[in-house]
Amino acid sequence: MSILGNAKEFFGLGVQDVNDADEAYYYDEPRYAAAGAGYARETSVEREPRAYDAPHTREYGSTRVHTSALVNAVPRSYNDAREIGEPFRDGDAVIMDLTDLDAADAKRLVDFAAGLCFALRGKMHNLTKGMATDRRVFAIVPEGSHISEGELERAAHLR
Repeated sequence: MSILGNAKEFFGLGVQDVNDADEAYYYDEPRYAAAGAGYARETSVEREPRAYDAPHTREYGSTRVHTSALVNAVPRSYNDAREIGEPFRDGDAVIMDLTDLDAADAKRLVDFAAGLCFALRGKMHNLTKGMATDRRVFAIVPEGSHISEGELERAAHLR
């Protein structure tokens, strides 16, 4: 066979061998079963109509507004972090006096309190920032508490 003949055969333009054994399948008509014959119910199940039940409503008690208390914490080491975390988790504002702590423990407690504020969407205030004092006092206030910074300073005995 020539190169031109090979190219025609490659692209399907040349002579094709027809297999007679395959032709028998092309002329058969498809045979389908009746639609849904295998899914029909043999017996009909009838149910009695039922009255519609109204959805149940739950009765709640009176709404109670949580007023956050002010908790003064004077930790002596980082091990006293529970005094800060538990009241804050319960929704109370916590005033931390870190004056007596060494710088490393004070920094760890401030980081701990910042993590609490981040996790529970609270706010942290440095109450002695801009004051002429050697004290280190911070406050953390939970979300939804309406406590002013002045109230926090008065509770920490800074005013």
